[in-house]
Amino acid sequence: MRGNATQRIGRRTFVGMAGAGITASLAGCAGGSNGDGPGDDGLSIGLLAYEPGAAPMGTAQENAAELAVQELNDEGGVLGEDVQLDVANYQGSASTASDRYLEFVVEDDVDITAGVFQTEVMVDLMSEIASHQTIHMSGGHTSPVISEMVADNYDDYRYQFRPYGNAVHWMHSIADMCGYMQDQEGWERIALLNEEFEWTQTFTDDLPDELEDLGLEVVFNDRYPADTEDFSPLFDSIEAEDADATLMGMAHTAGPALLQWQEQEREFVIGGQIAQIVNPAAYGDFDGTIEFAMSNAPAVHTAELTDETIPFAERYYDEFGIYPNDDFAYATYDGIKMWAEVVEELGTADTEDVIEGLLDASYEGTRGVVEFQGENDEFPHDARFGEGYLERINFQWQEDDGEGIQNVVHPDHHATADYQEPDWY
Repeated sequence: MRGNATQRIGRRTFVGMAGAGITASLAGCAGGSNGDGPGDDGLSIGLLAYEPGAAPMGTAQENAAELAVQELNDEGGVLGEDVQLDVANYQGSASTASDRYLEFVVEDDVDITAGVFQTEVMVDLMSEIASHQTIHMSGGHTSPVISEMVADNYDDYRYQFRPYGNAVHWMHSIADMCGYMQDQEGWERIALLNEEFEWTQTFTDDLPDELEDLGLEVVFNDRYPADTEDFSPLFDSIEAEDADATLMGMAHTAGPALLQWQEQEREFVIGGQIAQIVNPAAYGDFDGTIEFAMSNAPAVHTAELTDETIPFAERYYDEFGIYPNDDFAYATYDGIKMWAEVVEELGTADTEDVIEGLLDASYEGTRGVVEFQGENDEFPHDARFGEGYLERINFQWQEDDGEGIQNVVHPDHHATADYQEPDWY
């Protein structure tokens, strides 16, 4: 059965089904729409979210999908029918994700699935996506491993789309920011410190070469367990190398890391890809201890990346009382709206037709123009990055009248404020 966070927007009634035995009994059955239009109940979306209502990542995916579907239905639906959204909590478990996915594609016969946060879960789910031949619009995992799977076995995995790219693009943007800070702030020596997860491996393995090509010296490069609570020994080692900045790839340990960085008044800047502080509620959640910290992000509600960025962020805030969080919100929303636009233009939700339609489409979303890379490109079915497509930004948490604000400091053409040096320097 689905988790407690299951939610519906639409008319269908869920009929219970034994979850424990579903994998063995239903393996090989294909999901998705194979007709020219919606069935009796219209089109439907199954969203796999991580602890929606509790974890910021899964909550953002749920909120963004709900807002997208609400707007579609307010505008008359898709192909003349309302769109239904079902949300399932996969609880961070690959086996649970598989069970929930099979309920969506086999019992509910959804037209598209979306979501998933962890790369490790997504890797396991790829075999189910291949077996059931239903489009999956990803919404949070960042490892290039997924696009490599699509490239290596395109016929089986062509149903997977990622409307935001992968950590290689994050790495390029972070390196560009370091080059900018080299000119503006005199950065010369960089430390790398990453949580031991698949999505951070690119930062450990490939970022050093990019930084060194810019004339920066990588003086420290280490990985740490995600249950680390005491960062003092690591920070001591970094300070011993006289690093100007520490670039961190982390999704779980921002609290203790940044608290100790501030309390101990460490003599280096912290930046990188810090998922927890991309959350617009993070300043309050961390009692201001993230002031002066920086992170890479797809967008923030303070910067107008496209004509859609700020209006979307304000609609999201009006609906949920918080601004959208990372790709979990922006890319989930854009992915669903882009899929719906393609279905409407084609006049069909047929999976094979929609795959071709998505590859031909150009969609101006909340972060830029989304176009998917093709079979023979570097990252098949990931969004394109670069001028005219999507760009990443680097923001810094700054304080304004006692409130925390995410100000973009790089790149220049999206900047909303100048970089601020930590006040204990």
